[in-house]
Amino acid sequence: MSASSRRTTPLPAHWPRLRRAVMNRDGWVCRHVRHDTGEICAEPARHCDHIVPASEGGSDNPANLRALCDWHVLRKDAAAGRARKRAAAGRWQPARTGRPHPGEVR
Repeated sequence: MSASSRRTTPLPAHWPRLRRAVMNRDGWVCRHVRHDTGEICAEPARHCDHIVPASEGGSDNPANLRALCDWHVLRKDAAAGRARKRAAAGRWQPARTGRPHPGEVR
């Protein structure tokens, strides 16, 4: 766990093996599904992500894990941070990201 991690539950002892199995299953490509087109991102992935976070009751079952690219992990982390700030502030704020997606047409 890194010093900046917000993880509230420890990863299981077999996490390296589980991560490798999930990454191999997903072909080491990002499995984020675009809501507008239904297509997957398919950029190279380096992260194994919990779809439903453990802090919200999500399990370490492979069905709850997916491969994500750096961009989508950062976006998810940023969205979670904004959600925490909105909850603390008691007001809604629009989602913003500063970086364009690497596969975005320019």
